[in-house]
Amino acid sequence: MQIEDFHSELMLSVRVSAEVNRDFIRNSFVEKAAGLLADAEEIHDFHSCHFEGVGRKKRKLQVDGYAIDELDGSISLLIAEFRNDDDLLNFDATDAKKNFNSLLSFVEEALDGKLTDGTVDETEPGFGLADELERLQSGTIRFKFFLISDCKLNSRKLDWPDSEVHGIPVEFHIWDIERFHRAFESSSGRESLEVSFVNKNVEGINCLSSGKEDGNYQAYLCMIPGELLAEIYDKHGSRLLEGNVRSFLTTKGKVNSGIQETIKLNPEMFFAYNNGISATAESVVLSEDGMKILSASNLQIVNGGQTTASLANAFRNRFDLSRVRVQMKLSVLSSERADEMIPLIARYANSQNKVNDADFFANHPFHVRIEAHSRKIWTSPAPGAQFGRHWFYERARGQYLNEQAKLTKSQKEQFLIQNPKLNLLTKTDIAKLENTWRGFPHKVSLGAQKNFLFFAEWISKEWSENDAQFDEDYFKYLVSLAILFKHTESLVSRQSWYQGGYRANVVTYTLARFQYEILKKSKGLHLDLRSIWERQDISHDLSDQLQIVAGIVFRVLTKPDRPKDNVTEWAKMERCWTEIQSTPISFNTDLLVTRPDKVLNQALENLTAGIQPVGFGLFAKTAVMNIDGLKWTQLHQWADERALLSKRESDLLRAAARIPRFVPSAKDCEKILKIKKNLESKGFEF
Repeated sequence: MQIEDFHSELMLSVRVSAEVNRDFIRNSFVEKAAGLLADAEEIHDFHSCHFEGVGRKKRKLQVDGYAIDELDGSISLLIAEFRNDDDLLNFDATDAKKNFNSLLSFVEEALDGKLTDGTVDETEPGFGLADELERLQSGTIRFKFFLISDCKLNSRKLDWPDSEVHGIPVEFHIWDIERFHRAFESSSGRESLEVSFVNKNVEGINCLSSGKEDGNYQAYLCMIPGELLAEIYDKHGSRLLEGNVRSFLTTKGKVNSGIQETIKLNPEMFFAYNNGISATAESVVLSEDGMKILSASNLQIVNGGQTTASLANAFRNRFDLSRVRVQMKLSVLSSERADEMIPLIARYANSQNKVNDADFFANHPFHVRIEAHSRKIWTSPAPGAQFGRHWFYERARGQYLNEQAKLTKSQKEQFLIQNPKLNLLTKTDIAKLENTWRGFPHKVSLGAQKNFLFFAEWISKEWSENDAQFDEDYFKYLVSLAILFKHTESLVSRQSWYQGGYRANVVTYTLARFQYEILKKSKGLHLDLRSIWERQDISHDLSDQLQIVAGIVFRVLTKPDRPKDNVTEWAKMERCWTEIQSTPISFNTDLLVTRPDKVLNQALENLTAGIQPVGFGLFAKTAVMNIDGLKWTQLHQWADERALLSKRESDLLRAAARIPRFVPSAKDCEKILKIKKNLESKGFEF
């Protein structure tokens, strides 16, 4: 794809998204560009946060979003040079400098506490970010400033010399349209990462070749000095970590106390005590005698991420690493095989530690199944149309555009009619939809990567127990949720209280709170998701109800006495979800239907047959709340008299007996329903 075509596609996508979601077009561009940076593994778990202001000495302050990397201690901040023009325009170094200065001024004012002293309104996104920067200041290793643009920089200077703010190093990176295009065109979706194993103390790392196969695979056993490995990680950060390993470390913690103790007390024994690391690369440069590796292209650590991060942490704390040696198994793969083989190498390299199947869910057959459904299931034709459309599921990065690459102009037009951009679904979209509807908006608010891992843990188990449940009806259920989600995004953007911040948090909490109210009060009624699929839209009455809920959610998220000044961080807390659950809302039960829900009925049939259905927490909660508390009291007394309950089971039934004054969690409802089924098999009759 030529750069002009890439620019046109990008701008079309940005404008369509802004129009449909009723969002500011600048926000739409920032979100899209941040997604491309995430694909390039430059940032993770991005949060949109547009703020403009004036600081001391009338300095312009501006920021468009941020991403906090807990693994390498970096904070990435984004600012946009956005022109929104049909033509491919240029910008120069002067424009870039102005943007970076505005971003630098914002960070300086934030770290000085000048944005949280009453100068900025507490409901402003910039206030929350400033508070977070001030709070994290002591633990921040570096700032990464990204200037993103839909224009082309008329200079080759894409990365500027480092600077610092309050003693913290600052890196400057310019991602113009040309750089985005290069990353998109690369097979990996990333810029090439060149890692040098040469510094003032080391002239390459010792290696032993262990064989070569068909020119596509070369293996080396290496010894790398601990100090060099720490320096490399300190320079390149978590971009060195293969995605699944990164997810594992994000969840389990980056620093291992045992490794730290060995470094401190027995550094010379590190090689003996530690299993070392496994890594992949697309190519290496060897010394003339072939006994040392001087550099590696696109190095990724697939096992030993915790070892690497722990060494980097010790390095920053000035531990002596001069006697630490780390063994490394390096697999060199051709770029053609890298995408296929790296996830497999990562999986098997981690088969003997705590990285589980959920951590590798990005390559799970669940996605193949959903992709197949998305290609063959059509929506009902819109009024006046002869055929319906697909909801295109992008199982792998770039599939949607790659499918169009070899089409003629007329074929591409037909493809876009049948697969409109608005009907595009990704893996992280599905995780967001499911976790919202299952009642975990605080998990969704953690960011795409962490939310996806939480989703994977649940659905991996579901797949292993009964993969047949992920049928065509399940796909239609997902699409119905997507329609709800997209409508709510647009709805929030139209509200008078919406100032361009926290929309993602408001939307997930709105839909989760709406579903919670259904489960709490519906008495067997439910939202007819099937009709949403059939209409590919929602009713005006439902939209009005969601508007009411969204307003209440926004007030709780931005209330002055919230525990966290940063609304985005407050939304990540389970306490936030608990408070929103307990906040009263007016609810129109006429929105719900009494006729049987096919999905719900199938789930309950599966439960009776001993099969845990998809979305079990949702269905379990519906079933438990539909039984009067008095009946649960009778069940508890009957089982207690016969000594059939453990203490935990007894506590759960006591909780159920308090319905409707008390609402058990979805997880507890799962257990309560299983207890009920077990006691029924022992003779209790409901």
